Amino acid sequence: MQNNIHNLHDKFVKASFSDVDRAAAFFEQFLPEELQKSLNLATLKSIQESYIQADLNEHFSDIVFEVKTTDDNPIDLVLLFEHKSAPDKHVLVQVGHYIFSHWVKCINEKKELKVIIPLIYYQGKKKWEKPKLLNLFPRVEGSLNQYIPAINHVFIALSTLSDENISQIRNRLMAAAILAQKKGIDFIKLEEDLKKILKLLPIEIEPGNFLQQMFVYIINVSEIPQPEFKKAIETIPPTIKSNIMTTYAQIKEEGKQEGILEGGKKVEGKIEVILNGLKNGLNVELLANITGLTVTEVEKITKEHGME
Repeated sequence: MQNNIHNLHDKFVKASFSDVDRAAAFFEQFLPEELQKSLNLATLKSIQESYIQADLNEHFSDIVFEVKTTDDNPIDLVLLFEHKSAPDKHVLVQVGHYIFSHWVKCINEKKELKVIIPLIYYQGKKKWEKPKLLNLFPRVEGSLNQYIPAINHVFIALSTLSDENISQIRNRLMAAAILAQKKGIDFIKLEEDLKKILKLLPIEIEPGNFLQQMFVYIINVSEIPQPEFKKAIETIPPTIKSNIMTTYAQIKEEGKQEGILEGGKKVEGKIEVILNGLKNGLNVELLANITGLTVTEVEKITKEHGME
């Protein structure tokens, strides 16, 4: 159950930052002021980076952005976004591994080395101080400390961000998503919390994949009874409200069904949820989110039941 919750947080965080305007709006609000002066966030773009190690395992960073500096002769920087839903004392080893893998790849490909700025985004509720590599070597003292590298990074703990500062994020969908993540750390239990999140949504709201992902996340981390939930979403446009309640019913029903283990996944009971969801117009990606199955597994189920 704990792993499922961590995966749920991780998927939604990555979805939230997958759009460069949403990411830029967050960085504008929460990156240190001195760093922002050096970055032209209007040039922000998302890139995919992977590195094949000697053991043939593929290592991916969480999310990687390129951004130009603000000076007259701008250079490209790499902004590494690393998400953690629980404290990880080895996170800077992981970050260092990424940085040097990137530089080794640049050297091998005869490309210019780029400065990498790591950003650690911590979503958990357990207190976690800004990590330092020195903390991994408690018995090292005095002059030996100089041989332990320092990896400078930006550390943002979600629990320390005020609701007011979050509400000031210029991209309203991102503001709602970040507040949902903050409230979802310890489950959304109050109708008032849900109303706060919904209040941040744009006045003109268009149905879309990210909006659906947001509501799947909110419903999964919500312990609000259905009558209160329904009351909280009254101000949302009718078409979206109907979709949300259908999703709500599907998720809650799926949660009641025990299922059996098949290939390490609970499959029995999910099939009915998928078939009912398709009849109600839910797409494959959304149903994969609801059931915890992969898109390929959902597509296989739809094909087996003649609902392609």
